[in-house]
Amino acid sequence: MRLILATFSVLTAALKRLRANLALTLCAWLAAVTAVALASAIPAYAEAANLRLLRDEIRQQEERAGRSPFALLFRYVGAWNTPLEWERVAPADDYLRREGIPGLDLPIDSFARHARTAPLRLFLASGGETVFLKNAPLGFISGLDDRFRIVDGRMPQPAGNATALDVMISRAFADEVGLNVGDALTIVAGGARPATLQARVAAIWEPINQNDPAWFFPPQTLSDVILMAEESFTGPVAEALRNDVDQALWFVRLGSEGITGAQATPLLSRIETVRARVAGVLPGSRLEQGPAEVLQRYQSRVSTLTTQLFVFSTPILALTLYFAALIAALIVRRQSSEIALLKSRGVRSVQILGMYLVEWFIIGVAALTAGLPLGLVFAAVMSRVRSFLDVDFSGASVPLAPGAQSLTFALAVLAITVVAALIPALAATRRTLVDEQQQAARAARPPFWQRAYLDLLLLVPAVYGVYQLQTGGGLFQRGADPFGNPLLVLTPALICFALGLLALRLIPLVLEALARLAAIPAWVAPLVTLRALARQTDNYRGALLLLILTLSLAMYSSTMADAFDGAMRTELTYQVGAMTQLFETGESTERVQPGQPGRQPQPPRDIREEARFLFVPVSEHLQAPGVRAAARVGRYDAAVNIGAGSRQVQLVGIDRSDFPNVITRFDRAWGGGESLGGLMNLLARHPNGALVSRELLGNGLQVGDALPATLRIYGDQREVRFRIVAAIDLWPGFYPQDGPIVVVNLNYIFDEMGGQYPYDVWITRDPLIPIDEVVAGVRRLGIPVIDTLDAATLIAREQARPQRQGLFGVLTIGFLTAGALTLLGFLVAGFITARRRAIELGMLRALGLSGFGVAVALTLEQLLLIGVGLVTGSGIGAVAALLIVPLMQVGVGPYPGVPAYPPRLAWESMTGIYAAFGVTLAFALLALGVALVRIRLFQAVKLGDVN
Repeated sequence: MRLILATFSVLTAALKRLRANLALTLCAWLAAVTAVALASAIPAYAEAANLRLLRDEIRQQEERAGRSPFALLFRYVGAWNTPLEWERVAPADDYLRREGIPGLDLPIDSFARHARTAPLRLFLASGGETVFLKNAPLGFISGLDDRFRIVDGRMPQPAGNATALDVMISRAFADEVGLNVGDALTIVAGGARPATLQARVAAIWEPINQNDPAWFFPPQTLSDVILMAEESFTGPVAEALRNDVDQALWFVRLGSEGITGAQATPLLSRIETVRARVAGVLPGSRLEQGPAEVLQRYQSRVSTLTTQLFVFSTPILALTLYFAALIAALIVRRQSSEIALLKSRGVRSVQILGMYLVEWFIIGVAALTAGLPLGLVFAAVMSRVRSFLDVDFSGASVPLAPGAQSLTFALAVLAITVVAALIPALAATRRTLVDEQQQAARAARPPFWQRAYLDLLLLVPAVYGVYQLQTGGGLFQRGADPFGNPLLVLTPALICFALGLLALRLIPLVLEALARLAAIPAWVAPLVTLRALARQTDNYRGALLLLILTLSLAMYSSTMADAFDGAMRTELTYQVGAMTQLFETGESTERVQPGQPGRQPQPPRDIREEARFLFVPVSEHLQAPGVRAAARVGRYDAAVNIGAGSRQVQLVGIDRSDFPNVITRFDRAWGGGESLGGLMNLLARHPNGALVSRELLGNGLQVGDALPATLRIYGDQREVRFRIVAAIDLWPGFYPQDGPIVVVNLNYIFDEMGGQYPYDVWITRDPLIPIDEVVAGVRRLGIPVIDTLDAATLIAREQARPQRQGLFGVLTIGFLTAGALTLLGFLVAGFITARRRAIELGMLRALGLSGFGVAVALTLEQLLLIGVGLVTGSGIGAVAALLIVPLMQVGVGPYPGVPAYPPRLAWESMTGIYAAFGVTLAFALLALGVALVRIRLFQAVKLGDVN
């Protein structure tokens, strides 16, 4: 009972202390909530994003292979072991049906069971005669009744007391041997115990969908099996035949909707338990298919992505912890005299720390309650992020649920937060009342990091890291995933932190120099502001460091995102060339006609005498919904004759009048300084003109020379002469790495070859209409489209990559939360500082300074701090971006980095950030002003202390 009363008393005292500092307590709770939410959001997002990949993988494999990877196939094959009596198989069957499969604790999409005998001799009894048909096994299938249809007859009934077994045969089997419903069959089994069974064809079946993933084998492989009711197989057949089971299998398709990374390991363990149990009951049986590989891959991806994102979030979490420590320091500072008094009355330091520990325990429990749901909100926002501060709320959401890993991460970060918050209290327990009175006027000594020169020491690894990157060929090796490298964030974060600390060392010196200058013309308000900032650095150091780090990381993140997005969009739009490529073949006149399976294709006819391909006019594409422009583009193999040899080139045929209408982007640098319109004019003036890669001009060729070429198109070969009219370096949709590029008039190729050959069609389309609808509309026009290459689809797929989306999601959520905490820190620090300086401000009022002058001094103080923070943070972020971003070898497409996208500082994105900070800080200053009005300065002078 005493323990309960003591605990209740401690909690009551802690709650009263928290209530006495309610505003700061709420700030501390907000910091802890933010830390918990950030830590729990990362595992939740990693599981959701990889679950989306897992479902896509399952869907694609079912479409491609006809079988889900999330399925189990247990099988016993008598040919590999020995045929068995059904009594030997029945225990395994009972276990799987009643315990094994239900015990996996996953939804069951379908569960099929199948057993069959070895092939038996099948005879048709007709007119008193028996005619041998073929060898065929007997068997049964359960669980797939809704996957096939009865073409004729009715489902076989259990044998019971009937003398003939009801059997069912496939339609293919019936057509092959000429059986009909009602025919009598005699089935003969040889071996050591011959047996004869009488049967009657009760039904003819066929599968509803040959590609249904519920089928354990393709249905056509079951066409020779004579099926019957399960009771007939396990009853009369099992009694009549010896070792009747030649093959038995169990095939179950599991639902993956509820699977999470935490459930993967237990599920694998349960599957292994079932496998071992079946193997023990039925020796020789094997688990031939299971989700072990896909689950292990999923589990590995979740673990890797969680680790990467947690490392990426380290700077953001550090800012959050620093804010928590800052608020804790403010709370301790307000209670510093109380702590010193308790120490003088004999209270031990451990007891004081215990009080703070109880208070932070209460804050932590409340933060955990609110932080976990907020973490799901953060994860949902991360799943919709396209780039830094670019969130698309119109996209499809991913399923989110708090898991054990989210709780583990949250508890770990919360524990670190509590430890960081207890550090100021630990330092306060070492000070006396005398120390407190000395520190009230001015800080006794600089902070630990300045005394230890930590800012200068941190510059050493930062400078060394940049040097290694510059001399080592960049931040990422070619082929590596840049979004999986923690140096992407940690290296610039170290630079920003080191330079931020160095700036805090230098800013007071600058302010002191400005204060001396302000004393010359006797500007009272600026002088009061500058001297206060120069001498009482403890009052603003924490909030200013938060602002500097937040803005520096925002500048770096914006520049990095601009570089990544710019490179991605530039390279993917270049890869496609237009908005969409439609791969078309035309209609061949040489195809084998239907109904003539024995006819062989004739040798290619001479296209100059008769057309080999028929095409719909390219203008017909404009009738499809969403198509705004269309142009023919042909790509063919050719060899150009250079000197005594020849060289393979990429021959590109275009419609010069339509081509510019579909090109998304063309840089003059790609055309040797010439615009796309100018190059098209050259092809218009010279029908046989050719735009050639500049590398060809280094082989004795120059602009104006003839370019003999050998064209090989669909088995036809012609000698064609072009004339070089310009040199190019790049051409949309084609890469010099694949060979020199030669761009010519498509009609000139067809004229020289004697006819038209298949080509692709590049289109410009309405971006609001899905590409599937556009393709469907083109196909309805009778135009065969084999495949597509769509720039918007490629960009969306790249933006949805979990690594990329997770990185920018962490940076976006981190900046928003860090920005909110920074603004709150400024407001709290300003209000606390104003209250602590109430005596000083009251004395200035008593000496004649007007209330307006006091307001101006405080406003200038806040504006000066904000301005210094904005300029310093932006400058440090720009330095980090200029040092690191150019070293990032990032890119997508077949040849990353082609075409090059030069990085630049993202001032456009920062403009919006500055505006948001300005508006929010204006409201903060207004709130601070309202609070200051309530401070009675003359009472502060009379009381002598407002602490």
